[in-house]
Amino acid sequence: MYSFEEILTEIEKNIKLPKEELIEKIKKKQEELSGLVSLEGAAHLVARDLGVNLLITNKRHFKIKDIKDGLKKVDLTARIVRISEIKEFERKNKEKGRVCNLILTDGSGEIRLPLWDKQVGVVEEGKIKEGDVITIKNAFSKENSFSGIEIRLPKLGRIEKIDDDESLPKQATGGNFRRTPIKKLKEGNYEVKGRIVQIFNINPLFQTCPKCGSKLEKTEKDYNCSEHGKVKPDNNMIISGIVDDGTSSIRSVFFREQAKNITDLEPSVLLSMQQDEVMNLIRENTLGNEIIIRGRVQKNKIFDSLEMVANGVEKLNIEEEIKRIIKEVEKDFKIK
Repeated sequence: MYSFEEILTEIEKNIKLPKEELIEKIKKKQEELSGLVSLEGAAHLVARDLGVNLLITNKRHFKIKDIKDGLKKVDLTARIVRISEIKEFERKNKEKGRVCNLILTDGSGEIRLPLWDKQVGVVEEGKIKEGDVITIKNAFSKENSFSGIEIRLPKLGRIEKIDDDESLPKQATGGNFRRTPIKKLKEGNYEVKGRIVQIFNINPLFQTCPKCGSKLEKTEKDYNCSEHGKVKPDNNMIISGIVDDGTSSIRSVFFREQAKNITDLEPSVLLSMQQDEVMNLIRENTLGNEIIIRGRVQKNKIFDSLEMVANGVEKLNIEEEIKRIIKEVEKDFKIK
């Protein structure tokens, strides 16, 4: 059965209505039926009213930019832009395991597909390699520890190499980012130019498993991964704050390399410092800086508001910005 998010996606493919209007119609339908049907049931009825027959809609082919948490039976065509090293590990029950990650792009965005244990065979046996175009059948999507979305292959999932028709980019592009004022942002991929006006007081340091990248649980003496047991951690950084562009503001999150880019700090330098000292140093290095963020705008479930998760960030370069503006003007007025 379709999840609520999948039903919305199917309706949006067929009917050009804003997502907010669709959700309002679904909630109204549920109220009309005195709450006797679930949100998914009401969404099915709204789909029928709008002429979208979900019973015969069997195409499940997604663009990466449209993949959200909780989708099932996801089909996807993408290019492999990177394959991580195959790593072996020992689970808590002493069983041996293996993992490697595929980074995929289809031009609309990038996404990670971890392969576990026997699934690693398609890489090890050379059935797929970096640069190949593949189709993924019957996957599901899942939110990872860092508020990002990845896809996973269940037992019935498949990966198949297909002919390359040169329609997909050959390297990760970060998606199709449109420079957009913050007040006009909706869910999707965007580029924003703004100023950092607030940094939230959260612990910016966290540790991840060097084998699978998952967040670690700290005990008295060690760090433990749910998949790999006791490991020596990789130290990482997360910065969360507010970016304002004069039209509005948005909560923005910077992980790992992006956090280092906006702070000019390495996590290893901060390990011996108290959190207050760390936060003061981060604020000193970031507040007031003008930056350009490229990333995914999504709904924060806790705060019920939009937030931007950066996968590319740089400090504003005035000369480059002037060149960009000139190109935009020339394009608008068709100046050659």
